Amino acid sequence: MKIQFHILCFALACLIVMGTGSCNRSSEKIDDEEVVSDSTPEIVGDSMLYGLSCDGTSDSVVVIWPFYGDPITISTIDAKENRRIIGKPEIGDWIGVMRDPEDSTTATMVVNLDELKGTWTYPVMPVMKELQNMSRRAQRRMMAHIDDSIKDNFMIPREYGFTLKRSHNARAVGRIMRSNSLEDDSPVVYPEVKNYVKWYMLNGRLVLISGHFNPINGSQQRKSSYAMDTLDLVSLSTDSLVLMQNGVRYGFHRKLNAMEANKEAQQKELKK
Repeated sequence: MKIQFHILCFALACLIVMGTGSCNRSSEKIDDEEVVSDSTPEIVGDSMLYGLSCDGTSDSVVVIWPFYGDPITISTIDAKENRRIIGKPEIGDWIGVMRDPEDSTTATMVVNLDELKGTWTYPVMPVMKELQNMSRRAQRRMMAHIDDSIKDNFMIPREYGFTLKRSHNARAVGRIMRSNSLEDDSPVVYPEVKNYVKWYMLNGRLVLISGHFNPINGSQQRKSSYAMDTLDLVSLSTDSLVLMQNGVRYGFHRKLNAMEANKEAQQKELKK
């Protein structure tokens, strides 16, 4: 789902600090490799309240210390009954709260954003190219492995998905370093990997931003274009995430990182 957005530089003033019984806050250095140098879009019109979960948070209330202001106690009974507690807020976690527009002391949704961060993937299988779309070399390779071994050589599952980082940076998961530079040499094709660059929350929904950077007339200058996918959060646990888009549910599993997610597939690719 695409929505209009403005291209602005976004800087998050306060980052999350894990606490054990307080809501002290401090800034944290961001690695250079995590910063997207191109101008990136900022979400506008978001009414979610962001802050740290404080001492006093329980099964019926959440105590949130906004990045600007004093701690606020908000009832989560309605959100819990409607299964809109996404992740379990712990003291010191970065959380987002959607409040009832008619009663600011009642939450309609609570999201543990610290728990949402990380690498999330789902399995993807390639499909065989039509014979006429293969190069001659690809046809020879396929014919040489036409028996069951073709599954071992080419039908290799990969993990696709995204990594959600601090400061709203995102990275795509699914890219594999090929054993050769000729894409047409393979008799199979994988779906395109979206180039995720940013992530945000928008009124309780997850917004994933993918970018394309194209050279301008062969120069080193690049023209950036962005696309937004807006998804509903269905459930979140330590190891699993369920999102929904246009009525279709998508299940993800947590991985240590992008490299580990496709380690086996990468090793098989380099052996070809």
